[in-house]
Amino acid sequence: MGKMPFTKEQQELLAANPFTLSVNDYQIRFTIDFKRFLLGERKKNHTPWKEVFRKAGYDPDLLGKVRMDSIIHSVRKEAGSEKGLRETTKKKKDPKTQERQQLKTAIRDLQQEVEQLRQQIEFLKKTQIILQSKTIEDPFSMR
Repeated sequence: MGKMPFTKEQQELLAANPFTLSVNDYQIRFTIDFKRFLLGERKKNHTPWKEVFRKAGYDPDLLGKVRMDSIIHSVRKEAGSEKGLRETTKKKKDPKTQERQQLKTAIRDLQQEVEQLRQQIEFLKKTQIILQSKTIEDPFSMR
């Protein structure tokens, strides 16, 4: 069974916590302060994980055991990495989203080019009319 999505109300509740960096339907990202708190509270006081989340202002029942275990695993792994604890702000880019963005950009560029060409055509039409009107006004000026 996969992760259960957060409802809009749950997302609002989670987002209100100062330790929450961002939250969406399936994912919650935490501040570096939360990660330090999580590890520090466990190390100093040997507080059970569920209680650590509760002390941080999160409802363990809302997060669920699987999600909490995943968070703990990720934070520990990050802490042990070369870069150490950090706030993750980069979102994974969906290839379809990137392709759509590229198409939108290409369409916008083509629309601008079409508009510029229309303006150039109008300019050429007007200069043609002006040149024709001068020839009509003074037909003998060419001699």
